[in-house]
Amino acid sequence: MLKILVTGALYNIVNILAQILLGLVVFREMLLHFGEADFGTWSLLFAILAHVKLFEFGLGSIISKLVPILKKGDSKNVSYFSTAIVAMALIFAAFLAVLIAVALIGGQETLQFQGTEAFTLVLFLMGCNFLFLYLTGAFHAYLTGSFKVGRLNSVRLFINILRSVLIIGFLQFNSSVVIVAYIFALTSLLELLLLFLISVKSGFFEDLDLSTCSISSFNYVAARGYKLFFLSVNDYVRQNALVIVCGFILGVIAIVPLRIAGRLMEIYVQISVSLNYILTPYFSSIAIGDNDSVNKKFLISINCATILSALIFLNIVFIGDWFLTLWLGDVPQFTPEVVNLIAVGFCIATIQGPCTSFLISKDKNKTIMLLCILEIVTLLSIIYPFVSLFGIMGAAYSMAISLGLSRGILQPIIISRVLKISLLTYCVNLLVPMLILTVVLGILYVGATNLGFTNENFTVISFAFSQAVVAVAAALYLKSKIVKQQN
Repeated sequence: MLKILVTGALYNIVNILAQILLGLVVFREMLLHFGEADFGTWSLLFAILAHVKLFEFGLGSIISKLVPILKKGDSKNVSYFSTAIVAMALIFAAFLAVLIAVALIGGQETLQFQGTEAFTLVLFLMGCNFLFLYLTGAFHAYLTGSFKVGRLNSVRLFINILRSVLIIGFLQFNSSVVIVAYIFALTSLLELLLLFLISVKSGFFEDLDLSTCSISSFNYVAARGYKLFFLSVNDYVRQNALVIVCGFILGVIAIVPLRIAGRLMEIYVQISVSLNYILTPYFSSIAIGDNDSVNKKFLISINCATILSALIFLNIVFIGDWFLTLWLGDVPQFTPEVVNLIAVGFCIATIQGPCTSFLISKDKNKTIMLLCILEIVTLLSIIYPFVSLFGIMGAAYSMAISLGLSRGILQPIIISRVLKISLLTYCVNLLVPMLILTVVLGILYVGATNLGFTNENFTVISFAFSQAVVAVAAALYLKSKIVKQQN
């Protein structure tokens, strides 16, 4: 199992690194090609349509939790799994019907792109994109629960490369927003079809039994789904609330720094959860075991998440301004400050990434719901006055405060009680790795800046290279310890 987890995490990291490089290039090309006004409108439309994610109801988490225990002979699990699949399919069909109706009826357009008249068509295509991604989540969860991470990431990598190449290529020929929307919709459809075929080959139809669906199984899924619904709402609010509020208060151009910060935070979260992503089915498979053993494995996962998250955060602090200039050239006003402030909040949340997976495996869905509600209510209650008073920086303050309160203060208290360990023990497992990493990277950065290089690029390269050397040395040491214990 350990080999599967490590291999799966490495697959995720490789895929995400490729996605990062491609995504950064695509983001830059779209910003430069569309201009700040059209790019802001595109970002606002993206944020509005992403509301489809709200109706995922945690079904993906339920599916990935059930898949590894389907073979253990409990017919109820098959019933719950099948009902969750049917629920996602029905929600997809309902939204598709609404989207088609909106496209046919049309109506007064409140948003417009400066370079195109086909706003309704772009709206329809991007709606299809999000719907295809929604249904893809069912097969994504199934393959994750089956630990078919290699196949899953192969498809995701292929789609990311294809989408990026097509967008960059067509933008070179001065293509419109409509063409980019077509690319998003068609590549999402292709991803859905490929993951469906791989899931079928992996035994999807053997595990699915529609005859077992019943009112009781629906009630089981609904009882957990409505609580996990707030997890979807929380993700949506984190990703889009700042953009939507600032877009309507300050105008679409003000969105651009937030969208830049949001794009970097998306990458931050994706990397940080590269291990956590496969922890829901893993914790589900060991949840009935010895409590001390489960707690120990959970704390190890917290150590890993803390190190990975802190590594990203500290690099943002040390070389974030250099990276923004290298990436975008002329950086919009307040962008570095917004990025650093939002990164503080996301660091607090991502160092505890495994908590959600652990709580789902323990059926603590109500606890997840309460944490999400606190974060959502805090953010939505302060964002409007903060933006009105402090402008775009007010949005960044709002995000940092909401994450600090819910994930930095309340979540450690809850997790320590679920684990039945002291709050001090839990916090030590969070803070000690982060403190050690901060000292190590601080020393490396001071060393890199005192090597005598007058060119900032060489300083950053030296800093990155020294980190790689330390990481390789730590990995070799850890490997030797594991081999020694096994022997």
